[in-house]
Amino acid sequence: MCGIAGYIGDSPEQNILYRLRLLEYRGYDSAGIAVSDGEKSDGEKIVITKRAGELKNLEAALKQAGKTAGAKLGIGHTRWATHGKPDEINAHPHVSRDGKWAVVHNGIIENHAELKSELKKLGYEFYSATDTETAAKLLEYYSAQGAAPLQALRQTCERLEGSFAMAILHAGEKKIYFAKNKSPLYLAYAENDGKKRTYLASDVICFSAQAREYYALPDGVYGMADENGAEFYDKTGRIFLPAEKLSAAYTGEEINRYPHYMLKEIYDTLPALRAETTYFESNFTFENYPLLCGANGGRGFTKAVLVGCGTAYHAALSGAGMLGRVADLDSAAYVASEFRYYCPKIDENTLAVFISQSGETADTLAAMQEAKRRSAKTLAVVNAEHSTLAKNADAFLPVKAGTEIAVASTKAYSCQAAALYALAEFLRAAALPLQKRCAPDFSALNALCAGLSYGDGNEEKEIARLFCGGKKLFFIGRGDDYRTALEASLKIKETSYLNADVYYAGELKHGFLALVDENSYVVVFATEEATLQKTLSNAEEARARGAGIILFTTNETALPDCPEEKFFRILRVNKLGGVAGGNPLQCVQNILPWQRIAYELSVEKGLNPDKPRNLAKSVTVE
Repeated sequence: MCGIAGYIGDSPEQNILYRLRLLEYRGYDSAGIAVSDGEKSDGEKIVITKRAGELKNLEAALKQAGKTAGAKLGIGHTRWATHGKPDEINAHPHVSRDGKWAVVHNGIIENHAELKSELKKLGYEFYSATDTETAAKLLEYYSAQGAAPLQALRQTCERLEGSFAMAILHAGEKKIYFAKNKSPLYLAYAENDGKKRTYLASDVICFSAQAREYYALPDGVYGMADENGAEFYDKTGRIFLPAEKLSAAYTGEEINRYPHYMLKEIYDTLPALRAETTYFESNFTFENYPLLCGANGGRGFTKAVLVGCGTAYHAALSGAGMLGRVADLDSAAYVASEFRYYCPKIDENTLAVFISQSGETADTLAAMQEAKRRSAKTLAVVNAEHSTLAKNADAFLPVKAGTEIAVASTKAYSCQAAALYALAEFLRAAALPLQKRCAPDFSALNALCAGLSYGDGNEEKEIARLFCGGKKLFFIGRGDDYRTALEASLKIKETSYLNADVYYAGELKHGFLALVDENSYVVVFATEEATLQKTLSNAEEARARGAGIILFTTNETALPDCPEEKFFRILRVNKLGGVAGGNPLQCVQNILPWQRIAYELSVEKGLNPDKPRNLAKSVTVE
């Protein structure tokens, strides 16, 4: 989603450009920067430069114009369009009519139409289709009524409904003003070579290799920062200091020998899983998670709901299956954007699990608020440990995937599935009476780390070339195979813009068989022995209609009644061991080749797998 960078110090243009490049992974379609020397002078103006498209367009414009002499502070923004098309006019920063205020903003001002109508009646004109311009005009309006800059900011925030993180310049002041509500914003200081610098950002990645500590600003805060520090105010106008100063552990992800972050992050899966397993074995204990244990034994709830968006929802589907099979707990998965409006029956006897890579997903945050309103116990399974979701849940289970740059999630999905398995094992152990409780058994996690295989990638490249041929794609499976097919299809859609329809194998003849013909590939996900023969029978129905059948199964699956020559291709995956009755984390092994196929498809088509069109890494608006 949109990104904010603010900086006070030398060469703000180059500093902010560097930080905006760090934010590119979040997804954007335009970018802009505002700089000022912060000195009072007649006719002093804030200098705005913005361009549609990639950051290289903005950088070229800045070079052509020449550096702003004496600039000491600036704000920048990468925009992902919500209100108004992605062009230069709608790009941030947005300015007041008198040019004295410049604003960059993440989030949605939900009452912007009402405010715009009110301001138009007062003679204000609007040049963009954005909600953000409304904030710039409100700042000017309150200033014209005699309000000092900080007071004008407070009055503006009082009028705004929705979510916002804002960084603001006011002409003639060597300060950056800021405000935060329901959208992430962080502030950091650094002193290098005897020079003090202040940073403002919507993502702590912007502090990489510079500031080592930062403040995560709470909702309802506004204030101003200069090179010596910042003043923070709450909604009542009282000055305060955010209680928690955090360490900026991220120092920059190196792409090393990989041509793209997505490929690197696929191969980062195994070390991430090892780190996660080590963490769970040491920290996922009854003492550390009393929320998940009944006071006198057993569990403190009778059912669970798992909630997420996109890839996190697919992890929730797998997690619900694990909680049912491993922990014998009534569980179901829900899409976060539907949860608030079609909420299942939940109460104080429900564990609500919210899954997110960023921890800032707006729909998931809204779903958690609804669960809290209904008195459910809330657990966040999140990769970003200091995110809004992690801080506001009753308990937090870290995913430990590390920074993920590519928009299409790979290693984070695998680590989410592993975390939900660990939760299932924890809840199985917690269900026992106090006197019979023993530590959770994470042997399936260790078996996953010992047996995970990437393959050589050659078969994945062949299948990617097949899919580029223009045929219709259908994926079918049952149980966990169906859930893997959903995530595989999503990865292909995200990175290559090809459509791959996913169906339960048993539904083939209940409608979509009408779409299957000789211009189709039907990919059969069949790694589960219990349903293998029925799934292969469904595949035969598609083959009889002329479709090319691609079988995805394990290296231990025998096909005695189904000769291999019946299949157009067979892709085999390593069968995990280590657990009687089958490893519940086979789904992690199963998704790896499909993440690679999605990557190879993108490369084959000449696309950038790290930055799919129209998509953002962190979706902070509903």
